[in-house]
Amino acid sequence: MKKVTIIIPAYNAEKDINRCLTSVCGQTYSNIEVLIINDGSTDQTEKICQYYESQFEILKLINIDHQGVSAARNKGIKQATGDYFFFMDADDELLPFGIEYLMQYCTKGEWVIGNYQIVNIKKSSEPELHYQYFDEEVHFGDKRELPQLCISRNFNCVWGKLYRTDIIRRNALYFDEKRNYGEDLLFNLDYFQFVHKFVILKKAVYTYCYRFGEGLGTRFIKNEWKIQKELCEYMRRMSEDVYCLSAKQCDQMNHFYYAQAIAALQRIGDEKKLSLKQKRGEMKKITLSKFFLEILEKEYRLKRIGILDYLLLKNYMGWTYHIIHRYYVNLKRCIYREEKNGK
Repeated sequence: MKKVTIIIPAYNAEKDINRCLTSVCGQTYSNIEVLIINDGSTDQTEKICQYYESQFEILKLINIDHQGVSAARNKGIKQATGDYFFFMDADDELLPFGIEYLMQYCTKGEWVIGNYQIVNIKKSSEPELHYQYFDEEVHFGDKRELPQLCISRNFNCVWGKLYRTDIIRRNALYFDEKRNYGEDLLFNLDYFQFVHKFVILKKAVYTYCYRFGEGLGTRFIKNEWKIQKELCEYMRRMSEDVYCLSAKQCDQMNHFYYAQAIAALQRIGDEKKLSLKQKRGEMKKITLSKFFLEILEKEYRLKRIGILDYLLLKNYMGWTYHIIHRYYVNLKRCIYREEKNGK
């Protein structure tokens, strides 16, 4: 039975670490080791982890000075003894069968990607399954499907996936410790160079937990568009020079770049700490960008966006675009709630 190392960076995670470790220690797959990298926490995280370490032989606590999540993960990579890596955040949970289900497909490809469900723990909401681009319960793919992987947002995070230890160590793959944004995407892009075949599962193995107003895709980051643009330009170079994607596949990748830009624009619009003037200014940095205008033109030419969106964004009316789309999204949510309550 192959061994799986679960790497969990933890920084001031006292509110959530109990849930996380309880889910890990309840796995149906027996041959696992769990490395908790305490990244210089100043709360009760270390004390809680010490208790779990004393109760479960599979757990090992490693204390380091506060250096950030990438440094903590890299420490785990160096200390691990498993045949596979599985990365996890300290505020999330693993479904009981998670590792066992992933390991059923570990011989079918160099990368096994599990789906995840999303839960608002503050509201105790019902789990919502993340949308997967692929319809099959189990999809077997190869390098040619890089655009589909990106569009389904599987490249944006490292958790919920099995990575082969030999590939990571042989090619000295580590997280960029100088980055505090986009490091997961870069790590996955580098790892994918050595993937010939991958497996993607529709069934959730992982629970992404957030509190209302926090978490996945909601955090505004200063100079985000500059960082996003650098990431997308790097991906475009990799797509053409390393992965040698066809013109059609590069067109598909364009949609991913566009989606990243729109997500950044919406985060600016939703940021409460910015004044309206600041929001407009930040949005113009995106809509005035030559890179954005190029991907906007291509999206419109490929008929993937409508004339209204195209004209608003081309004429630097990012705020108006944001308001219209937020109104539309909220209207859809209200209709959905009414239909759900009426059943």
